[in-house]
Amino acid sequence: MYSVNDKYETLIMSYLGGRCTAEEACELLLWVAESEENRLYFKALKDQYEVWSLTDFAMPELDEADVEAALGAVNAKIDAIEEAETNVVQMPWLRRNYRYVSGVAAAFLIALFVGFLVRNNPFNSTVTYAYNGQNESSYVLPDGTSVNFNSESTISYSEHFTKSERSVDFEGVAYFDVAKDEAHPFVLHCNNMDVEVLGTTFLLNADKDAERYTVDLYTGKVKMTAFDKMGNVLSLVEVNPGERGVWNASSSELKTMNYSEMKEDELLTEHVLVFNNENLSKIVKALEYIYKVEIDLGESCASKKLTARFSDDESIDEVLETIALVSEVTVTKTDAGYQIR
Repeated sequence: MYSVNDKYETLIMSYLGGRCTAEEACELLLWVAESEENRLYFKALKDQYEVWSLTDFAMPELDEADVEAALGAVNAKIDAIEEAETNVVQMPWLRRNYRYVSGVAAAFLIALFVGFLVRNNPFNSTVTYAYNGQNESSYVLPDGTSVNFNSESTISYSEHFTKSERSVDFEGVAYFDVAKDEAHPFVLHCNNMDVEVLGTTFLLNADKDAERYTVDLYTGKVKMTAFDKMGNVLSLVEVNPGERGVWNASSSELKTMNYSEMKEDELLTEHVLVFNNENLSKIVKALEYIYKVEIDLGESCASKKLTARFSDDESIDEVLETIALVSEVTVTKTDAGYQIR
């Protein structure tokens, strides 16, 4: 593990124990911001100690006087080190130049540091709801968003979840009806893929070990974003109503499918073709796409509804025969393809 001198280990433990002064907090700020190694060491030490019971601790407020005093103290220490050194030491940019940072810049750095601590703070507890098939399948988030689970699933969010900070971690399959708020997007984190929405309804299939995740959008609009392991954006797509967004877990590829492609996808992956109270006009388009045939659908039949389930071993003739029987229409085979009246 990365080694650190006793001073900073003690300083970190002081913070974790809620005994950190304003000056110590500022010095810790500079040290953590200095390198990725320091940041990782801070996080590792925080994870090592179980201090979740100290929920009443709050980081001491840093007013302008505290900041100036802390910077002055660290300045003096660095001046002494520079005078004692006979060789030029290449110090990190922040430590060589932070004395010239204005009060505004110092405040900005402190804000960044506090943000880091909030995201990684052991005192931030998480609310988790796990649906196991036996408990309640419906769940309502603090902002009014409703979740209806379709299979074993887990949703987690910070106890500080608010209408302005709407972010959850999710794995499983569920139908979401997101409370609309154009000023504050709702974000679902699913492995290395995010789904961002303003207010919409969709079915999210994001089983943890699945090879791919899908979003079937019914109303509104969502944005899907894929990330690499370092958090860098690889690709993003926008999904519109009636489309399916697909994220491939192994390749991190994102794509969208229209209705006909969705139905073909169902047939290939689930070996069944399901229509649930669908207009015959949409069903015909899907069948033309899947079976590569032409179907002449009469206008009087276009709005007829159909609920049916077909397997992948059924031919187009068998499918159309079933449709004719259920929908009370006439199917005729022609030189060009098929006719439905």
